[in-house]
Amino acid sequence: MSKKAWITAGAVAGVLVLGGVGATIWGVIQSRESDRPAATIRTAVVERRSLASGLEIRGSLAYGESQELAGADGIVTKVPGPGSTHKAGEPLLEIEGNPVFLLEGSIPLWRDMSVGLSGVDVDTLRAALTSLGYAAGSTSPAVPYDEALAGAVDKLYADAGYPAPSTRPAAIANRAEAAKELDAAREQLASAQQSLRTARQGPSQKDLTDARNAVAAAQRALTVAQQCTAQDRQDNPEAGGLCDVAAARENLASAQAGLSDLQKTPDTSAESAAVTAAQSALTAAEAKASQTSLSTVGPKDILLIPTQEMRVDQVMAKIGQTAAGPVVTWTSTRLSASVDLTDAQKKLIVAGAEVEVTLPDGTILAGIVGDVSAAREDPQTYEYIPPRARIDIEDQARLAENGVSGVTIRLIQDEASDTLVVPVTALLALSEGGYAVELASGGLVGVDIGLIQDTLVQVIPTAGDLKEGDEVVIA
Repeated sequence: MSKKAWITAGAVAGVLVLGGVGATIWGVIQSRESDRPAATIRTAVVERRSLASGLEIRGSLAYGESQELAGADGIVTKVPGPGSTHKAGEPLLEIEGNPVFLLEGSIPLWRDMSVGLSGVDVDTLRAALTSLGYAAGSTSPAVPYDEALAGAVDKLYADAGYPAPSTRPAAIANRAEAAKELDAAREQLASAQQSLRTARQGPSQKDLTDARNAVAAAQRALTVAQQCTAQDRQDNPEAGGLCDVAAARENLASAQAGLSDLQKTPDTSAESAAVTAAQSALTAAEAKASQTSLSTVGPKDILLIPTQEMRVDQVMAKIGQTAAGPVVTWTSTRLSASVDLTDAQKKLIVAGAEVEVTLPDGTILAGIVGDVSAAREDPQTYEYIPPRARIDIEDQARLAENGVSGVTIRLIQDEASDTLVVPVTALLALSEGGYAVELASGGLVGVDIGLIQDTLVQVIPTAGDLKEGDEVVIA
């Protein structure tokens, strides 16, 4: 595509001056025809070409607005380079020798994942891994962190050449501790269950026989006491003695009560409660053991960005320092043009409009207006920020060769193809109105003017003959 010249304020002013002093120019023409030597006449060739009119604005190529990406606690051991690009599923940096992966998501992880945990963060992690092709389990909302999701995490690490989180020394130590707790919980449950079984069996046969014998003995003692004569009572006056009927009755009642207690259904509520508590402790120990056997991740392992790829703009994390706070600033990986607009220009440029982008080397690329923002005030500096348009450009390879630089944005509003054009300075304003061009061979040709593109103007003959290749006089 050839580089086009565009209308300028000077060209428009020149046309207006022509219209304002038509009679004077006519006099100059008459004088030129009769007095000026032919050698001093400057001419230009009538061309047949295309012209376009529109808006031309200076802009700049950039990667878009920079955004911060925050990390989590831990000592940084590896950082990316400024300008490097990274895709979702790739590690961005390392903390304490472990990778920190980029994934696509709209919210960050704010807690460590664990088996059985559910929530929007778990949903986001599963959706991000699923979008990369990993079998991460059901993507329905509120599905807990499970073996499928843990398996997808393991595959993510393996594909990047890193051991799974479950193989780290800390995870192994946690797993060993969880195994000990699980063994202890199983033993405690077994002991509680044995106590409950024993309680449910009731008294032994010997205990029942002994209790029945005690009742019989107490009954016999009462009978003896009741049959004592006056002499017997005189001979045995001591309390609780052979003839003490009251004491004998108390002993019988006590023996009968003991037998009754043994014959009742045993109360095992305390033993049952102990079994329930031991079962709960075992369930918790099993969950912990299951959790430590699977890979889990959290804010130290995963960073989420709302796109599939990013470009590192500035590296803020430093090796040997904590990763808490922003670790990098990042931008889009695509170059786009940005132009500040006046209020009048904003009315002409709308999202979706096609434009031409001219690079510093003269290359012209097609562009589309992607977004037009309104004027606003900076909330911190209170400075006026004019309306701004973003221009999206498909040919990123060509832009990358050029890099960040200034460009010219051209919006075509009207275009004329295969038309006659002459320099603006060939136009003559006629005293009776309208315009004409003067042929070098002599004579005037009346013309209507059409589009003006920089120093050229479209002419349509209205009186006389004008064709491509003719020479016209220019001022």
